[in-house]
Amino acid sequence: MRLLIDDAFAAKPYTVPISSGWVSAPDGVAVSLVERLTGDEVAPDDAALVSSSELRRLHPTHEVIPDVAIVADGVGAAAMRTPVRPDEIASTPVRLLDAGGAAELLARATVQPFYGITPTAWVRDDDAPEASRAEVVIVEGAETLREPEGGFSEDLARAWFIWTAQPVVSHVLVVPNELPSEEAGKIVRFLADARSVGLERRREWRSQLAEREGVGRDRASAFWAAQRFTLAEDDRPALLNLLAKGSRGTPSSSPLTVQFREGTSAE
Repeated sequence: MRLLIDDAFAAKPYTVPISSGWVSAPDGVAVSLVERLTGDEVAPDDAALVSSSELRRLHPTHEVIPDVAIVADGVGAAAMRTPVRPDEIASTPVRLLDAGGAAELLARATVQPFYGITPTAWVRDDDAPEASRAEVVIVEGAETLREPEGGFSEDLARAWFIWTAQPVVSHVLVVPNELPSEEAGKIVRFLADARSVGLERRREWRSQLAEREGVGRDRASAFWAAQRFTLAEDDRPALLNLLAKGSRGTPSSSPLTVQFREGTSAE
């Protein structure tokens, strides 16, 4: 079977050990690291560590395993950039600058309800006329942690936490509904081992990553300190709340329920 992993900045504790060869995939599992992995790329018989936004497509065919996830406690990998203070903007197109599903989900959940800014359009095409008029730009990943050249930068995970008192569940592990427990356990153990090695060897790769991406050491340290890598019981309603609020105004509806598979762990 295939295991697809969204190669996002926040997923590096999983992906660096895999790409560096520090861990080996289990027999019978083909692992692929995919930038900006979407639900359309995940087949019904694939497992995937994917943006939470993709549950809107995958929840009928896949279950969430809580033992592997990415959860941000107040410091995240999505930010809103504005040329003036956010409270000085009434309405504007919102430009999604290389923003993936998790960043868009969080932006749609916070830009209007929290900041009071009415989006007149959500723009992905940089050549669209609205792009040049956008006073709100959503950035993701390492760019979130870089100092902006001008204007203001708002951490959307922080905004979400202030508004809801909940963390941001940005990524979840999904497996096919019919996948046998033994096979699911193999996937969980592999990713847990990768995460364990990644955290144990974090001094080897975090400083190199920060330097390569032009991120200050203090900002990088604060970011990594706020990330968790399993889904606690209290994180489940936070996930559903983010899906509900972040799906407003989109063709995709939020799933009424998400099936969690119990009893599968890294032990």
